[in-house]
Amino acid sequence: GLCPALQEDLTRFLGPSVPDYVDFVKRYKDDPVTLKNAENLKICVDNKLTEEDKKNVESLLKKIDSNPLC
Repeated sequence: GLCPALQEDLTRFLGPSVPDYVDFVKRYKDDPVTLKNAENLKICVDNKLTEEDKKNVESLLKKIDSNPLC
């Protein structure tokens, strides 16, 4: 399955809160350029992906996480 940090990153990335995602990234890399890039990426994804798109990604992640071969 997915490692817990990656799972949490993806959950926050697909979630509704830009500050929540940026705060998560800050735990691992606290520099202004990285945090601004994380914010811009999150905003871009929120503007481009529909809720259905996000649900499809979450479904795929659950399948990967539950597959014993991954």
